[in-house]
Amino acid sequence: MRFKQAWQRLRFFVVGRMLPKRLVQFLMYLTQTKFLVAVVVVLWRDDKILLLRHSYRPRYPWGLLTGWVNAGETPEAAACREIFEETGLHIEHLKYFYSGVPHHRHLEIGYWAEVSEPTVSKSSKDGEIMESRWFGFTELPDRLLPSQYPLIEQAYRHYQHLEA
Repeated sequence: MRFKQAWQRLRFFVVGRMLPKRLVQFLMYLTQTKFLVAVVVVLWRDDKILLLRHSYRPRYPWGLLTGWVNAGETPEAAACREIFEETGLHIEHLKYFYSGVPHHRHLEIGYWAEVSEPTVSKSSKDGEIMESRWFGFTELPDRLLPSQYPLIEQAYRHYQHLEA
């Protein structure tokens, strides 16, 4: 088995040296697993967390700021873009707290940040966000997306650790 793996690596190395770089990259793209990358953001202000009421999730409308990472975009840039699109806030200093694979071929990266501005836009221009509201950690809404409770708890532990 090890011989076979070593042989495959050697073949790829030799072929990779003989073929144009663009062709090698294209072949790698064709043979590698594809996946989506998403960001999730926890925003804090005065020990409260910002949650958004989404229009496209009637069963569990409340949730954190989330969004997909676009091609050529870093996760940090995607998080800042999503924050601005959904709240109108400009955030510069994100703190990493989580990465996980919640679904097959889906990577999720979590950040949190403190916000000094008390005002956020109540809804998004595209109608995706119907409402935004600050909640205390013990006052989270009943219809919060269940998969986000552990993320909020993890971000809260990071937040408390840095505040201490």
